[in-house]
Parts: sequence; structure tokens; C-alpha cells
Amino acid sequence: MRLPIVLLALAASPAALAQSAPMDVHLDVPQDKGAQHVNVLIREFPVGGSSGWHVHPGVEIAYLLQGRMSLEEEGKPIRTLVPGDSFTVARGVPHNGANLGTVPARLVITYVVDRDAPVRTAVEPPHRH
Repeated sequence: MRLPIVLLALAASPAALAQSAPMDVHLDVPQDKGAQHVNVLIREFPVGGSSGWHVHPGVEIAYLLQGRMSLEEEGKPIRTLVPGDSFTVARGVPHNGANLGTVPARLVITYVVDRDAPVRTAVEPPHRH
């Protein structure tokens, strides 16, 4: 199967991705849990922008190309991300990403989610104690 090689190649050349035209690749991948769909894209967050709290029907894997962001995940401390940082968010975990910097933030994001399900669903922010 060539999918790991493709994902590895994408992760290995972030400078090339940053210089290239917008990319949005979709691949169907069979899994034991049922049919899965892989979606690889570059997402840009404007200064002060955020994703809003949401969940995915699968895993999110991301790599920050440019900018400075925060990542909030339910039950975890807030992380500050700088270029070169990556993260994974598990299935069904509420999370929010926000641009903390002075330039647009750019991420390469890979979703491995249930086929034919919405890639994201908005949720209420969790209560912080």
C-alpha cells in the first residue's frame, strides 16, 4: 500500500508544501472499523482566527508550517505550537485551535475519518475548572 509513503513524503517536505498551490487530497482507506477516508489539506488561519470547538469521527494529524497557534483539547493543558510542531487529536475529542501570532498560521492537516461521515461537527466548549 502506498499511502504511508505519500503521507511520509508530504510530512518530509513542508517547505515545498508552503510554496505550492493549495492542496486537498482525498483517499478512501479500508479499515477494520469500517471504511475510512483520508483527507490531506493545507489550512490557513487568519491572525486572531480559530477553528471553533469541534470533534472528528476519526483522528486528526497536523503539522504547523507557519505562525504561532494554541491547541486546546478537552482534559489537557493548552499547548502553544510553533512552526515544526505537530499534534494528533483522537476520535471524538473536543478541541479548538487558534492563531496567536501576527501572521497567518498554516497547517498541513490529515484526517483519517469514517467514510461518508461529516469531517467535523461543532460542539460546545468544555467547562474548565
